[in-house]
Amino acid sequence: MRDGIVSGDNHGVQRFHDQVTFMQGVNGVMNGGTTYYVDSGRTTSGNGKEWVQSFITVSEAVAASLAAGGTHDTILIKGTENVDSDADPVNDYSESVTIDATQVGLRIIGMGNGPEGVKWTVGTAEGIILTINAIDCVVENIRFRPNGATSGSAIYLAQNAAGTAVANGAQIRNCIFRSTTETALAGIHTQGASDVIIENNIFTSVATAVLQTETPAKLTYRMIIRNNFVDDKCTNGFVFSGRSCLIDSNQFAGKYLTTIINTKACTDQGSYNVVRNHILAVATGYETNCIGSDTDDWWFNYCDDTAASTVSAAYLTIGIPTA
Repeated sequence: MRDGIVSGDNHGVQRFHDQVTFMQGVNGVMNGGTTYYVDSGRTTSGNGKEWVQSFITVSEAVAASLAAGGTHDTILIKGTENVDSDADPVNDYSESVTIDATQVGLRIIGMGNGPEGVKWTVGTAEGIILTINAIDCVVENIRFRPNGATSGSAIYLAQNAAGTAVANGAQIRNCIFRSTTETALAGIHTQGASDVIIENNIFTSVATAVLQTETPAKLTYRMIIRNNFVDDKCTNGFVFSGRSCLIDSNQFAGKYLTTIINTKACTDQGSYNVVRNHILAVATGYETNCIGSDTDDWWFNYCDDTAASTVSAAYLTIGIPTA
């Protein structure tokens, strides 16, 4: 037995009889990536390799990962003890960040107990907080505060025509999306990235929770949107053109969304999507507030528009809202 700091390579069984502190975290299985630390509460930036040497901006950490040519790196970002309010919004980070296409598998994770603990807003109005141009990136536990009705959004998932910027395989979970001064265009804005998972998020005070624009991609393949909550301060829920996507068990507050779910938003594209396990409280009607493709599966949703021919007397959707 020995006391003090243990360093170097240690093999075999190790027994620790007092408190153990791992300064760099613990990896059960190494993936070759580097961990960077960000804490906006510090006065100056360090080398980003441990909490006491944290960067003070997310941009520094992303740039360091890019400069090192890293893949599957992890960026841990800490919030501050602030009180957020509509009258006096306080943000831990105010910057726009872009993940380069070469930064495969980059993870950006908020280190609060939930998304309330790390608040991140855009650098300038009408901008994008986080642009993802690489595959297999992960974003978790962050309260995003976008701003700007024309082009403002929290996360942008690229899918350009040249294939040089592609956010396929992105996973976005346990985040809150809430606009600041002006209602933002979207919480999550996508060009058509495929194999994306969006789950366990809250969307409030954004024009559209998840929005796909037409140019240049026409279809999103195999996207999964599940277990999210869209409140009554949003205008629209999920508006995209999908093929073989799963939209499952999301909840929508109130009955005043203009569009709840639209699976063929871009030039009438979209097919073979599964949309189920929702409660659809509609303002004007099932086939007005919802839009699907005639090859979709919209079974097992509850809807209050029992006057519609595609909603049963038991409030179950028995057809696709294609009118």
